[in-house]
Amino acid sequence: MVQRTMPRIQEVLLPVLRAALPGVMVMSWMPDVDHRTFPSLNIRRLGGLPRDVRRLDLPVIEMTAYTRDGLIACENLYLDARTVIWDMVHQQTVTPQGYLHSFYETMGPTQFDSPWDDTWRVQGLIQLGLRPPRGDTSSS
Repeated sequence: MVQRTMPRIQEVLLPVLRAALPGVMVMSWMPDVDHRTFPSLNIRRLGGLPRDVRRLDLPVIEMTAYTRDGLIACENLYLDARTVIWDMVHQQTVTPQGYLHSFYETMGPTQFDSPWDDTWRVQGLIQLGLRPPRGDTSSS
């Protein structure tokens, strides 16, 4: 079996976003109705292509914020999460799984109908440059 060195984008983003946004449920898939809480932030990969399957991936993520506190609160949650990701790129924040080296927002924060009553939804698309952990000699 081939050893994969490139992390999933969620492995890099979710722990940092959870630490930076206390009180927000940060996930990659919405849980069933019995476990859904708000505010929440959903990160899922929509696509993107690698430049080098071992050293540089360019995933596009869909970042979706949900709140019960109105449109402004929902937009602010999206903007706060976007700032956390931007800072990860700018500061070259290294996680045990890898790090981000570039940021390109392909669709900025956009309001959509929420699938749940009495909630707001704002989402956008961001392409990120993703690299495996520094010093990973198996990716040379």
